[in-house]
Amino acid sequence: MNTNDEINLHQVMQIFTTRWKYLVVLALFFTLGALIKHKYFPIYPGTGKLIIKDIRNNQLQSIIGHVAGVVGEIPSPELKGEDQVMRAIAFLDIHDFYVEVANQLFIQRNKTHDPSLVNFFNDFKLKFDDPEFVHEVANKLPTLITFNTSKADVLVVDVKSGNKYLSVFLVNETLKIAKENLLDRELEDLTRAENYFALETEHVRSRLENIESLTVSKMQKNQILSIDNEKGESSKYISELKKNINNTTIMFLNNQSKMLELKRNSNVAFNRQESGLISKFNDSSQIKALENENKDLTIELNTYQNYLKVFEKEKNGLVPFQYEIEKMNANHEFEYKIYASLQESLARIGLQKTYVRNKVEILEFERASKVHSSPSIILLILIALTLSQVFGLFSIYLYELFKPTYPNINY
Repeated sequence: MNTNDEINLHQVMQIFTTRWKYLVVLALFFTLGALIKHKYFPIYPGTGKLIIKDIRNNQLQSIIGHVAGVVGEIPSPELKGEDQVMRAIAFLDIHDFYVEVANQLFIQRNKTHDPSLVNFFNDFKLKFDDPEFVHEVANKLPTLITFNTSKADVLVVDVKSGNKYLSVFLVNETLKIAKENLLDRELEDLTRAENYFALETEHVRSRLENIESLTVSKMQKNQILSIDNEKGESSKYISELKKNINNTTIMFLNNQSKMLELKRNSNVAFNRQESGLISKFNDSSQIKALENENKDLTIELNTYQNYLKVFEKEKNGLVPFQYEIEKMNANHEFEYKIYASLQESLARIGLQKTYVRNKVEILEFERASKVHSSPSIILLILIALTLSQVFGLFSIYLYELFKPTYPNINY
């Protein structure tokens, strides 16, 4: 190898430094491009956050979850947050969701007449009344809106647009629609299950009512309700008998007390000879009347006691309504258990709906004061200078590598 063909570092530096004007021009040109980009083609990023709550990270959800019985359905804490957020992203990153967001943005445009929204919709070629207009807007939104997760249980909505206020609208409306969409999706499943259990409960209850009606008709046909036919409850009839026995006994004892007092007064008056025969006759008449009343009360009391003794002894034979009802319940115990289970399931679904309604919460809205052009003007100029020098040095290298060389001929 000829040593004359070798170049050293000093020669390399001399090649590049002799073309410093070219590097300066490139630096100025790239800086001008950065300033034009920052002025006329800015990018305004916006960010919003949704938190998906569960038993791990929310006390209210923990209480409702334990009551609703959803504790056993929660997977391990290490995977729960990521699974929920990734599933939410899969539900949201679809065309139908972007159609809902587009419709909501169009409603806000007509309501607020904000210039950013007006200009956004005016950029589309189709007319507003065209059926495909909303789908064209929905096709544009995925280029502006992205979903990601920065930490467990938190879904982040990132937006990039050329207008600060448009970014704010996109973030906030997307957060609202996303929350409603996620809740409605889970509530729809629970509502479908609730309707099913309600229909099954009504069917079982109708069947039980038919069974009870047939049982009562059968008992009435066989004249089983011979005593208390209207109400059909033997216990009430027996309670009435006991009440009558108690009232009759009280009246009997009161009459005896009155007779003792009258006899005592009569003896005192007779000994002192203050009242005469008329007073004595009056006291004795009252005593006689009370004795006759007590005889009637004694007969009535014995009758009630005999009835009570017979009815309590032969309750199932004479007044068997309650017995028949209990037997009917025993024969159809499975239906009653099914009915109770369906009622419990309906109540649990109601609690699960409460759990779901509190599951998704908007953690942070976007505000116009937080949205700034990205990257900043200083960073953009630094990037432009770096790119200009890299491009300049590389182009100089290529030029020196491929430039034609002419042989040096000495005469």
